Amino acid sequence: MKKQENTKIEGMLENGKNCVGIHELIDWQIIQYRTAVDAHRLDLSKAEGRCVAWQDAEKDFNNGDRAMMGDKWRVEYCGCVCPSRNKCLIALHFLHNKKTEPLYRAG
Repeated sequence: MKKQENTKIEGMLENGKNCVGIHELIDWQIIQYRTAVDAHRLDLSKAEGRCVAWQDAEKDFNNGDRAMMGDKWRVEYCGCVCPSRNKCLIALHFLHNKKTEPLYRAG
């Protein structure tokens, strides 16, 4: 049992690559995804002067914006949202990656 407690303190599983809070991360990313598609739908609707269906907005969003959002959302979650971020080696990895930066800083 001692070994499991230590791995949770470090914010990752024994193999050093998997997030202990992966389920919370996935839930959070689903919310971010739906919010982003909703915003994209509103922008498309204004641009086209009609109400764009959510499914159409989702297809358009996935063709362009989704690829860049995955890394940004992970950095944001690991650096600003995750309760284990101060002790997690994975969070440090994402925060020190020079290709990404958090969307906002927690206060």
